[in-house]
Amino acid sequence: MHHPLRKQLSELKLVFSGYPDFVYSKTKNLRLEGIPVFVYHTIDPQIFESHLLFLKENNYKTLSIHEFYDILLSKSELRENKSVLLTIDDARSSVWRFAFPLLKKYQMKATVFIIPGLTVDDEHCRKNLEDVWKGRIELQNVNEIDSEDNTLCNWNEIIGMYNSGLVSIESHTLFHSEVFKNFKFFDFITRDKPFLPYNFVGSPYLSFFSTGGRFLPEQFFGLPLFESAPLMLCGPKLNFSNEFINECKEFYNYNISHNSSNNNWKKEIRRFIKETSDKKKYFNIETHSGKDVYEDLKKAREIIQNKLDKNAGNHLCLPWTIGNNDTINILKELEIKSCFWGVLKDKTINKPGDNPYFITRIKNDFIFRLPGIKRKNLFSIYNYKLKRRISKEPVF
Repeated sequence: MHHPLRKQLSELKLVFSGYPDFVYSKTKNLRLEGIPVFVYHTIDPQIFESHLLFLKENNYKTLSIHEFYDILLSKSELRENKSVLLTIDDARSSVWRFAFPLLKKYQMKATVFIIPGLTVDDEHCRKNLEDVWKGRIELQNVNEIDSEDNTLCNWNEIIGMYNSGLVSIESHTLFHSEVFKNFKFFDFITRDKPFLPYNFVGSPYLSFFSTGGRFLPEQFFGLPLFESAPLMLCGPKLNFSNEFINECKEFYNYNISHNSSNNNWKKEIRRFIKETSDKKKYFNIETHSGKDVYEDLKKAREIIQNKLDKNAGNHLCLPWTIGNNDTINILKELEIKSCFWGVLKDKTINKPGDNPYFITRIKNDFIFRLPGIKRKNLFSIYNYKLKRRISKEPVF
């Protein structure tokens, strides 16, 4: 679920307001009035190391999630504050391959929000930067292990990072999923659709039985796509039976195997949807999916804690940074301690005494706007972001 244009317009508005004071300040000696939280997704080793070097040279402390949470709960004024929280969403493989070795090198901490329902068991850890430093492999080969950063860290890698004491492991929900919210059909899952665990158009078809599975794209080919929304909104949810899913797959597989045109199987499924959409045998719509949100978050925490320990999985980062008061009420009911968003309106930085269910975060580019030496000007940061977008490089 991505709205690139809307996202860029939103970022453009923030160029002039909405970020913490240190982003706009012209003085390098500005005192931080709170604790900035920076967000990453894909980790570029050069960029990430430059951030850690900047923090080290300017004597910043990287907090664990527990240290950060304790500060929020306190009401003491921050004195000589030089603390930040680094957060990484999804736990893509670049976290293990690049971020973790660099955190160890500089003895700095980060919090990684994982998607436990899509995290697989594997007895092996992939090669990473430590292997490069020890001469076991070339950097290019580490890049080629997952050049598009399309896979997630496996449990063996996550456990290794967690046991180091440098990486906190928390929840990014069970499947990072959406739900179909009505019968507004618009497309099918086909070979050309992105099949990424953190951005999968077929996520509404996942269930608790899918947990920990290694999914193949062809398992979903031919399934229809309806208008969707993030599960965490607790909104309407279209439910469908296994019979419906199986029928759609049969239409698709039969037509493909008999070399029929693409339109044939599409017509068959459209007809099937039209004929059966009013029959409760195949479909029903929940007006409020709070029960599903509750079970999703409960199961996610349970998996994380069973794999690690009771100190993990107690904080949540919202997928796409989208949620509402219903979400927060469920978090409180489950005794999940905090909730991380994106840039929040009317809240630019996190301070002692703040509500832990509304933690604001900004892009990692702005680490270079923190008070200190070798600080970069705002124009150069936005210019670099723009160049990356134009060249279609990953936006971190």
